[in-house]
Amino acid sequence: MENWDDLKFLLAVHKGGTMVSAARQLGTNAATVSRRIERLASSLGAHPFIKVSGDWELNPAVADLLDMIEDFEAKLHAEVNKLALSSDSARTVKLRIGAPPIVLGPLLGAQMGEFYRKHPEYRLELHNRVTSEGLGDVDVMIVDMPPTRGRLITKRVGQYGFKVYGYADSPRNGAWIGVLEELDSFEPMRRARSIFQTPPTLRASTFFDAHMIAKSSRLPVLLPKLLADRDQGLQPFDISEEPVTVCFWIAYHSSRKTDAVVAYTVDWVTSCFETMRGQLCYG
Repeated sequence: MENWDDLKFLLAVHKGGTMVSAARQLGTNAATVSRRIERLASSLGAHPFIKVSGDWELNPAVADLLDMIEDFEAKLHAEVNKLALSSDSARTVKLRIGAPPIVLGPLLGAQMGEFYRKHPEYRLELHNRVTSEGLGDVDVMIVDMPPTRGRLITKRVGQYGFKVYGYADSPRNGAWIGVLEELDSFEPMRRARSIFQTPPTLRASTFFDAHMIAKSSRLPVLLPKLLADRDQGLQPFDISEEPVTVCFWIAYHSSRKTDAVVAYTVDWVTSCFETMRGQLCYG
């Protein structure tokens, strides 16, 4: 193969799911990505992607090739991190963490200052991720279900508790606040819907926004304990309701199991959950 760099474009499209997303990862434009993928298809003798129901999916014929590329990229990152950490010069190591907003700010962000003071050589990036469909452009991800796509190592790192809350003047007419429709399968959303026997009257993209809407509308709202405890006006909407406990998992590519930066980050995330367990869980 004459153009090895084209394989980077193949990996980016697979991770991002679209050429626009791949272009953003690579710092280029979608037209360039498309052109490089077509050149790769000509070189391979088969197009790397197949259109299925309007979406581009990986051609099974190149699955083994993609596995090799992913392994190489992960091992490359691991080796670069190893060299940086063992260097006598002041080198930094970078790692990208993808997680839902409720985990990013109040859990990881709240404890990142202490992490940085101990390890100024680390450059952690927190990326907003609400799906578990592959790592995409992050090195490790935190999700509420063990991912099934890709050759990933997963570890359970902690829990969050959820309930429906309301104010003293919240109406009891079936109206309530939840998050967006794509999260309707999220177990706390399913439980809340069973309580009210109707979809949310108002929806928000994050639980932070849902809380703000509740404060202004006075409607009952589904929230994690971590947020609800910060508003003294909120009380469980139904005192007989059992909380929903959601487990969170951290995942990373299997070829990075010897990467010291990934291992240390996994330990740090686990300790973040443990340190704040009393704020996250009931009982």
